Amino acid sequence: MISTWKQNEFYQGKNQKETGFSERKSKRKGVNINVSSFFLDLINGLAKVVLIVIFFYGIFMSYRFINQSPYFNVNEINLVGQKKLSNEELSSWIGPIIGENIFALELNEISKRLVGHPWIKSASVGRVFPQGIYVEIKERVPFAKIQLEQVYVMDNYGVLLGTNVIGENNLPTITGVKTKNRKIGNNVAKEEIISGLKIMHSLNRLSIFEKNKIDNIHITNRHRITFSTHAKNIKVHMRPEIAQESFENLVLALGVIEKNEKNLSDIDLSFKNRIVIKHGNKVKKKI
Repeated sequence: MISTWKQNEFYQGKNQKETGFSERKSKRKGVNINVSSFFLDLINGLAKVVLIVIFFYGIFMSYRFINQSPYFNVNEINLVGQKKLSNEELSSWIGPIIGENIFALELNEISKRLVGHPWIKSASVGRVFPQGIYVEIKERVPFAKIQLEQVYVMDNYGVLLGTNVIGENNLPTITGVKTKNRKIGNNVAKEEIISGLKIMHSLNRLSIFEKNKIDNIHITNRHRITFSTHAKNIKVHMRPEIAQESFENLVLALGVIEKNEKNLSDIDLSFKNRIVIKHGNKVKKKI
């Protein structure tokens, strides 16, 4: 019995020694594995850092190349859409961009400068790689002359384009306008001016004015506008606030008026539901 107990004690001690040795061996093995993993992680991290540095360095060098290389310096400007304006005048409004880097140009700023010109309605600017700039403009169209302190040419939006514009003598003339906003490039399109132009356009489509177009608009005030034909022999008076009704009445009475067109001098449409017609010094009223 005693020998059996001692034998068990011997085996337990031996097992404990073997277990302790195994644990120490596992710890050493675990330490070795942890050190290896650390170095692998460190190497991978350094590799990633190097790749990131190389990537950003490549971006920096590319940026430096495209912003400093003469290969991307502007040497050509393509202008499209101009009719009245010369290339020299447009180039002066664009500014000195020849020799500038194509990527450094502020295209929106160039567009804004061009639109500041009184004759330019809109402008778009684009890059044509590697060394070109494309500029497309839309010019304002002269629509009428307006008598202020001197005669100006304006477009259909009422923007003053200039004075003494060559080739625009046949435009309709607007008189009687009072405004302080007389600077070239400014908009003088008051409500009565816009109404007058619209009414003139409608009147000139009628057969009675087919061969003798209305080309003068006199604005007495905002409630009375007088239109004159090119030969100055017929005047049409109208109130803008009842223009549509008056025009419809004129269309209905046109047949009667044309039968008595000889010596016709005035058509007064400023009365509601009534047209007053004058032949020379004789006045004929039509209900």
